[in-house]
Amino acid sequence: MLSTTLAGASSSLPLTVGQTYQANGRAAALLPVGNTIYLAGSFTSLRPYGAARGTGEVARNHLAAVDRATGQLLPWNPGANKEAYALAASPDGSTIYVGGLFSQVSGQSRLKVAAFSSATGVLTKWAPSANNKVFAIAVTGSRVYLGSTFTTINGVARANAASVDTNGSLDAAWHPSLSAPVRALLASASGASIYAGGDFVSVNGDTKQKHLVSLSASTALVQSRLFHPGYPVYDLTADATTMYMAGNGSGGNAASASLATGAKGWSVQTDGGIQAISVLNGSVYIGGHFDNVCPTGVAPGGITGYHCTGSQLTRHKILAVDASTGSLDPWAPGANSPLGVFALTTSGGGLQVGGDFTKLGKPDALGQATQAQQGYGQFA
Repeated sequence: MLSTTLAGASSSLPLTVGQTYQANGRAAALLPVGNTIYLAGSFTSLRPYGAARGTGEVARNHLAAVDRATGQLLPWNPGANKEAYALAASPDGSTIYVGGLFSQVSGQSRLKVAAFSSATGVLTKWAPSANNKVFAIAVTGSRVYLGSTFTTINGVARANAASVDTNGSLDAAWHPSLSAPVRALLASASGASIYAGGDFVSVNGDTKQKHLVSLSASTALVQSRLFHPGYPVYDLTADATTMYMAGNGSGGNAASASLATGAKGWSVQTDGGIQAISVLNGSVYIGGHFDNVCPTGVAPGGITGYHCTGSQLTRHKILAVDASTGSLDPWAPGANSPLGVFALTTSGGGLQVGGDFTKLGKPDALGQATQAQQGYGQFA
């Protein structure tokens, strides 16, 4: 359980954002492939580091790519006509899969999902169709797993989750039924399991499978080994031994679980929703629209509604904890805006951040971010 003491592994990341392009709106998903960071979201342009909004803007409709090492905007520019929410790559990194609300990309019809060359941004022939927005994508071998609020894929009934092959054909054998939206998908290292998180409170009719489930990657049968949190799960990540989850509910929640046993480990509560989570070098990074961490396991402690009931520690929209214990880390760069951070990923020893913020890092004495950086930033 989280305590009020600062202990455990300490983040080595700076509190100041490095020089990289920024976006004019929310970056809702980030994907590292090699030295490239792909961005998806509601933005319509990117501009240089340090530039004020409206200065040096380069059109990028909902999809873009930035060089991680130099921070420069890359030519990759497929373009979508509406928001994009999910990104995933093929195992060899040659293909980028995108999910969202769009109906066209690169001027061609694509209903909520599309695929592009990672090198050129050229649209591929892969063209399954979903009847509603796609929030989550996971790829393993020759299969692409989709999750969100859809009820049909390729015109065939599917309840919030489906699998298609790399030709876009629906997988008839993978047919789970989840009672509410899927927000996050994660393939196991072996490719044998697909972990799904979301708002659902039953899977395949099993009402014990709430908010988090492990499914066979080949049959979609439930693998009953994961604990089930009492809040919707919005993001999932893992290292070699542990899964980490981010969720909303009363305030926000984050937790760890053993990949071997499914047992719950530590948990963290905040006074606002948690929407993103990533792990790097023994630290777990958490993002959302919170302003305080509520010390669970300390009397009085925890959260009622959206308010900490005991002592609290300030963390504006982003924080770090020890990956083994959940102990709060001193690292506190801060981000602004009511909704804050929506996406986190790690690459090249750094942390990439996406969200609704216009300021990120360089905190003042109250922990408020003072560095102008909109939509996307990187702590390198």
